Amino acid sequence: MSINTSYDILKIEVDKLIEDIIEVYENSGKKVTGEFPEGLQIDYSNNGNAVQLFGYGYLAGRPAGKMPPVQAIKEWVINKGLAASASAKASGLAWAIAKKIAENGTSDKSHLPIYEQVLTPQRMDEIIQKVSQFHVQLFVDEITVRIMSISQKYKK
Repeated sequence: MSINTSYDILKIEVDKLIEDIIEVYENSGKKVTGEFPEGLQIDYSNNGNAVQLFGYGYLAGRPAGKMPPVQAIKEWVINKGLAASASAKASGLAWAIAKKIAENGTSDKSHLPIYEQVLTPQRMDEIIQKVSQFHVQLFVDEITVRIMSISQKYKK
């Protein structure tokens, strides 16, 4: 693949980030439903010169306050094998967990700082350097062409 734009560089680097995020998640022991990879979304903006990565925020925990959706917790309870799928026990357990989360939030100790593990300041700097080098080379090429053009005019 030839790299023609800073978008190409960003695309390659973001694809690597996504692969690494998924790998960390898969190896974390937090996988239950397998929906995490589909929840990762990328938004390229500013003609491909900017990128935003969106993912599940629940990996960072949840503060106390509003009760989370009981149905989602019920699915988690079932997928974890804590209760049978059609049982009233699954619904009751899910409701109790949701109520407890609403009251206390979730513990910091069980959070997975997946994005911080993969998207480190050093890695961000490496990506910025790659994009910057590309733009510097474009600038040098453009200046060289202009100087050659000007020098051709004065040789005549």
